[in-house]
Amino acid sequence: MKKSALFFVKCICFFSLLGLVVFVVYDVLKWKDTTGDYLSSVEQLYATEDDLIDVVFVGSSHCYCGVYPSVLWQQYGIAAFDMSVSSQDKNSSFHDLVELYKTQSPSVIFVDLHALTYDQHLVEANVYRNYLSLRTSPNSVALVNAYIDQEERGSFYLRFPIIHTRYRELKKYDFLQYPPNTFGRGESYISEKLGTSWADSAALNDRTVGELSDLNRQWLLDLIELAEEHGTAIEFMVLPYARSPFQQEIFNAAQEVLNELQYSYTDFNQLLDELGLDLANDYVDPEHMNAYGARKVSEYLGRTIAAEYDLPDHREDERYWQWDADCRWCENNGLSIWLSGVSNPVYYASGIKRYTDGITLVSLDGDYLDSETDYFEILKPLGMRYEEYLAGGKWIYRDGALEKIAENVMGAEEVYYDLGRYDTVKLTYVAPLSPENIMIGREPYQSASPLTFITYDAVLEKVVAQRAF
Repeated sequence: MKKSALFFVKCICFFSLLGLVVFVVYDVLKWKDTTGDYLSSVEQLYATEDDLIDVVFVGSSHCYCGVYPSVLWQQYGIAAFDMSVSSQDKNSSFHDLVELYKTQSPSVIFVDLHALTYDQHLVEANVYRNYLSLRTSPNSVALVNAYIDQEERGSFYLRFPIIHTRYRELKKYDFLQYPPNTFGRGESYISEKLGTSWADSAALNDRTVGELSDLNRQWLLDLIELAEEHGTAIEFMVLPYARSPFQQEIFNAAQEVLNELQYSYTDFNQLLDELGLDLANDYVDPEHMNAYGARKVSEYLGRTIAAEYDLPDHREDERYWQWDADCRWCENNGLSIWLSGVSNPVYYASGIKRYTDGITLVSLDGDYLDSETDYFEILKPLGMRYEEYLAGGKWIYRDGALEKIAENVMGAEEVYYDLGRYDTVKLTYVAPLSPENIMIGREPYQSASPLTFITYDAVLEKVVAQRAF
């Protein structure tokens, strides 16, 4: 009897330990992004408390590149969320909404109709983004069943047969939580510019009504039924991008159907002039807007929502801290991009003074005293004292104060300074202007110039600018 009890206890311990190991390993290997580079709208949804989201935008990369909830929050206090995934297909958009409805009760949903133009994914990673991101539940099983061939479904149910090979590509945020996924609202901040117009008059002016497949028609009806079931208003749109005439004719057919059903439809390609979109400077490529274009579209949507829906302004409600943090994240992205392009040291020093969340390492090294450049005049506004300037060394500029943390002395003891939760700078003095004098992780940051600025963003939790003068 005792042996049987002991065996039973051992079995319980073994399977408990096995379950713990499997859980830990899965947490490291699991698919962690829906938009690229660890940014996940699904993880952001799971991090949101119940019944906070008022407006939802559903769609593909056109959506998370073109609609910024931060703009709606900043201007109207609207609690909006991008439930968007790279190449989000018809099945995924429907089941992602089912997942969202488990915890949220939005007043209105805007659906981008790009998914009408394709039934299959051309990029394998987008299959994983759409079909491995939801937590395992009857809904995630139904999603897999809707798209994946029967003989392959087991791998998507279990997930390990797909993700176990990711050990070759593991990086920092496979082991640590990517910060924006705790507060982000689904948008992806991009600042690059296309630099040329993508306008195609043939597609922009095409009014031919194409054919809407049975699959596409049923998708629209299913979305309408799902929204009505939850008492949610639903509107349809196509965000502005360079389409083929074939795609435009599908959208024209969808518009005809939705008009018959008396549902709102907006084709943003017909509003380019009203929006003031600059096709060369408001896009990162012909299909995706950058932050400048997204702001124009989001402002238009904000005006529309404010006029048509009586939604509360939540900006004074502490429960909505994630929207405040999201705004701060977007603002810091913009500021960091500007700072990284500054070529004048005086402007750089001025920039870091107004960079609230910036932590800037300042290095004076080499023969800077013999230079024609007066580095003291650059650094004096930061609080640099002349006697410190003469000695050179390393300083941290943070919260409006300049603090010296290391001297340029050969053989001096190493100095460590925590920049954030996951990043520490190590300062040594190997030789004048040696790259190894400044190390963040395994990366050297000392430049070959006398004055080096390295700015770390405490919100973005990364080095955002490095300039040498």
